[in-house]
Amino acid sequence: MGFVTDRDAPGVSDTSTPTSSSDLADSSDQSDDAGKTSTANDVYLEHAVPRNGSWVGAVFNVMCISIGTGTMNLPSVVRRCGWFGIILFVLMAVVGWYVGVLFKRSMYSRPGRRISSFSLVVREAFGPAGYWFATAITYLYCCGTVVSWIIISGTQITRLLGFAHAHLNEKASMAIIAIAMWVPFTLLKTLGEITISSVFGVLTAMFTVVVLGVTSLQHKYTDTYHSPDFDSGPTHTFIIGSGIPSALASISFMYAGAVVFPHIEANMKRPKQFGWMLSLSNTLVCGAYILSSVTGYAAFGNQTVSPILNNLPNLAIVNAATILIIVHVVFAAPVMLVSANLELELALGIMPQIIGKRKEFMWRVVMRTITMGILLGVSIAIPYFGQVIDLVSAISTTVVFFLVPVFCYVKLFGWRKIQKYELALCFILAAVGAVACVWGLIDAIKSLRTAIQNGHG
Repeated sequence: MGFVTDRDAPGVSDTSTPTSSSDLADSSDQSDDAGKTSTANDVYLEHAVPRNGSWVGAVFNVMCISIGTGTMNLPSVVRRCGWFGIILFVLMAVVGWYVGVLFKRSMYSRPGRRISSFSLVVREAFGPAGYWFATAITYLYCCGTVVSWIIISGTQITRLLGFAHAHLNEKASMAIIAIAMWVPFTLLKTLGEITISSVFGVLTAMFTVVVLGVTSLQHKYTDTYHSPDFDSGPTHTFIIGSGIPSALASISFMYAGAVVFPHIEANMKRPKQFGWMLSLSNTLVCGAYILSSVTGYAAFGNQTVSPILNNLPNLAIVNAATILIIVHVVFAAPVMLVSANLELELALGIMPQIIGKRKEFMWRVVMRTITMGILLGVSIAIPYFGQVIDLVSAISTTVVFFLVPVFCYVKLFGWRKIQKYELALCFILAAVGAVACVWGLIDAIKSLRTAIQNGHG
């Protein structure tokens, strides 16, 4: 067996007939009468998700979780590995598309059945241990991402208010952002309900990327304006080999959407469009990344800091872009957090088909409120934006991006049935992911320790 296309994947259809809650409840009652307990996993596996979303909405959902505050860290990623980082952005966009397609195939690896979530695909491949590992890594990835968003938004709110001679400490600013995120995160249950938020989030993020790029080029190092930490012009390097592994970890953070893909694909009216939808999304995302990185590194070179905002002067247009990026994360956070909590709620059986709509809503509010409280606490305790992104990237996103999709694909289809060149490619991706994970984790811990000791990121 060679490459399996979306069209050839077992069980793929353009439409899906949703199962009603009453039908599920009846089947659950019947199983209870027979002395069996229906589990959340069984219900979630068999439940056909209503498909009413377009590929356009799916593109915006993918872009919303990819383009955002992370783009303000990318110029410093290029500083770490040199201009070669731009090549890495393109390569990782291709890899991100490929592993996304691999994971889509894994979702349909069982004839006549769609495996409905990231964790359940891993369970199908590696059993209960794999399931709980995937649930934990999903939660860590999604929540770690939102922690970085809370940090950057809170610190920038305090910075903006300082320009206006108003004072609000960063902890209070982070709390305000967390509350703003909590409202849609708690009320909106699925990704299908937040596509409009994704559209607005993408538009604000793209505007910010353009503004920051133009402003960076307009305010390069000069004798009259430059960072007080540097007394000479910036230098640029083509490649810095020692920085490549940790740069890979950071770049994978921007493309590691596998944990969200099942939920995005579940809402697509035509799931066969997933492959080219993802290729279009990654192309647009990669373009935004390159624009942000090239302009930032060209302007500030080895003096580039994270976030790039700290390299820029106090200008009205920059402040407007900062406000928009803060608004963006408020809209983007539900996309990420809903995906994480759907996995956790599945694992704990918090589903209307299991416990009823009223109890499900109550427990959803409790669980998601606890989640947001924990994220706020972590953000306040470790308020170092760039270091948090690097740490989350090393621990979770290298696993989500490189390792899990490849291992699940090989395990579910069988390595004997996969052509040798594709098997070799999977092995290379796994090896690169392992190196990026270990090396990136070491660098991230060192960087975070230095930031804590110095009292700033």
